[in-house]
Amino acid sequence: MRLLHNILKGSTLATALFIFQSCYGVPQGRNGNYYETEIKVLDKGSSAPVKGVKVYVSAEDSVEFTEWAETDENGCALVCVTVPPDSTALELRLSAEGYAVKDTTIELPDGDFTVKLQK
Repeated sequence: MRLLHNILKGSTLATALFIFQSCYGVPQGRNGNYYETEIKVLDKGSSAPVKGVKVYVSAEDSVEFTEWAETDENGCALVCVTVPPDSTALELRLSAEGYAVKDTTIELPDGDFTVKLQK
């Protein structure tokens, strides 16, 4: 009976740890640096905020864009990305209906960043 109790106790702990990692992921910083930055997108002509812009993000020299966010009514999008330890910049691609696609690079860790889109 004691053996069964210890087995159940061990499996319960293992299940709890598995669920914790599934919900919260592997701790950041092991294979890269975690960055959060706010991107503000304005119309180049009027300087008005642009809603609905898809902001695609990747680490510098990455083959593909790994994360994306969409701007709100204030033209702001919060992007979160883990980059390799040796990366010094993020590459952004901004895309919105009625605007030209814009590719740009921001240096890390610069904080918040504003970009203007042209129609």
